[in-house]
Amino acid sequence: MSDKISLLPLELTLHILSYLPFESLLAFGETCRANYESHTLCLRCLRLGVFEKRIHSVISLLQAGWTTPDQVAYVPNNEKGGGTHFTISIIQPAMGAVSPGFGAKSLLKTNAPKRRVHMPQEMSRTLEQTVREQNKIFTQVVDRYGRGLRMLEFMAYDLDDEGAMALATKCQTMLQHLALRFEHPHIRDGPIRPNAWLSPSPGSTAWNVLIGIGRYQQLGLCGLRTLIIERAGITPWQLMMLVKKNPKLTVLKLRTCRGVQSEFLDWLGGFTSDPDESETEDDGLAPGRRLEVLWLENCHGITIHPAAGHEDLSDKACDVGLEWVRGLTSLKSLSFSESTHLPPAYIDRANRVIWKIPEVILPYSCHGDKAGIEVDPSILQ
Repeated sequence: MSDKISLLPLELTLHILSYLPFESLLAFGETCRANYESHTLCLRCLRLGVFEKRIHSVISLLQAGWTTPDQVAYVPNNEKGGGTHFTISIIQPAMGAVSPGFGAKSLLKTNAPKRRVHMPQEMSRTLEQTVREQNKIFTQVVDRYGRGLRMLEFMAYDLDDEGAMALATKCQTMLQHLALRFEHPHIRDGPIRPNAWLSPSPGSTAWNVLIGIGRYQQLGLCGLRTLIIERAGITPWQLMMLVKKNPKLTVLKLRTCRGVQSEFLDWLGGFTSDPDESETEDDGLAPGRRLEVLWLENCHGITIHPAAGHEDLSDKACDVGLEWVRGLTSLKSLSFSESTHLPPAYIDRANRVIWKIPEVILPYSCHGDKAGIEVDPSILQ
C-alpha cells in the first residue's frame, strides 16, 4: 500500500514538511524519488554560512542577526528552522595532517647534534582554496533547493564563478531576496589579513554570470526585490546592469562595495544616460526611482567633489556632488554610515532643505567605539 502522504496535494505536502527540522527534511527526501522532489521545493527561506571555525560562525551569525545568544547556546549544530525558514552553518573540515616524507629522516647515523623539527599538524588553505571550497558547498545547496527559494542569504569570503552559476541557473526568476555577506572583521586567523575586511574584494567575472551578459545571456537574476551585498568587488558597470536586470528592486544595501562610485550613483538617480541606450525605457526616468531603501555603508567613492566649504553653498545647491539623490523619489531610508569622507552636517542640511527623506543615517565611524560581541566559551566546546 502507498503511504498516505503521497496521496496528498503537493501544496498540503509542502505545508506539512515546513514544520520539520532540517535533518528530518533531508531524511524524508532520501526515502523515494517523489519525496525527494517534494523536499527540494519546501525550502523558501535559507540562510547559509560556511566558515573554517565554529567561533567564526558563531560571531558572524550573531552580528548579522541570524541567531541570538540563547539559540546559539541551546540549538544543536547551530541550526534553526521554522515555517520553511532555515539557518544553517557549515564548518569546513580541516585539511589533512601532514605526514613526514620518505626522506624526512636520514637513514645514515651521524654524530651531529640532534635538532627538534616541528612538523605542521594541519595544512592551511590559501584564500583561493577557501573561497573555492565555500562556493562548492554553496553550489551543492543551491542546485538542490534553488527552485523553491524566495529568500537566500550566503555568508562566506567571496563569490566565485561556480557559486554565481548556481544562482543564475537555479534562482533566476523566483528569488526575491538575496544577501551576499562577505565582510567578517572579527576573523583574524584565517587566510585574509584583518585590514582586508575593510576593503572590497578583487574584481571578478562571477558578477557577469548573475547579470546575464555575453555567453550567459539566457541566465541571470531578474526577480529580486531586495539586494544586499557586503565587501564585494563588483564594478560600477556590473552593479548598473544587475540593478537594471531587476526592475522590481525596492531595497538596495551596499557595504564596502567597489561599485559604489559616482558613475553608478549618477546613473541610478537619472543624472547620466543609460549604459545601453538601445534599451532605454520610461522616458528618461531615474532607474532607482522605485527604491525605498538605499544604504551605502563604508563606501568612500560616493562623490568625486570635495565637501570642503559646504557651509557656503546656497540652499538650492547644498547637495552638490549628491544631486543623484533627487531622482530617488520613493526613498524612505538612506544610509551613509561609516562613509566618513562625507561630513554629517553636509548630509543633514541637504536632507532638511532638498531631499526630505524620512530616515537618513549620517556618516560616522564605529571603529573603536563599537562594543565587541562577548561569547561564552562554554558554548563553543
